[in-house]
Amino acid sequence: MQRYERCRTCGIGWHREHGFELGPIALNVVITFGVLAVGMVVAFVATSPDFPVTALTLGFVAGAVIIPLLAFPFTNTLWLAIDLATHPPSENELAEAAEAARRD
Repeated sequence: MQRYERCRTCGIGWHREHGFELGPIALNVVITFGVLAVGMVVAFVATSPDFPVTALTLGFVAGAVIIPLLAFPFTNTLWLAIDLATHPPSENELAEAAEAARRD
């Protein structure tokens, strides 16, 4: 799986500033914890009063590993969209993006 420095369609860079990677990671953590929390509530309500502790623990540990791996490409794109909406690109950045899109 190849990772590109810029969007292959519009040319905007994936990492617009130093530390940009922290946003997608934080968003990934929030999504993972949210999915696990909802899953725990549903599992505990569904299995009450006899909780299968081993099965639930193994399932949630597996989910804690798999969910972030599956969600990361989407959280990276979603964070870039949030960043572009809150910090619109400068004219210089748009010109660089247009040039990069033409080259690719």
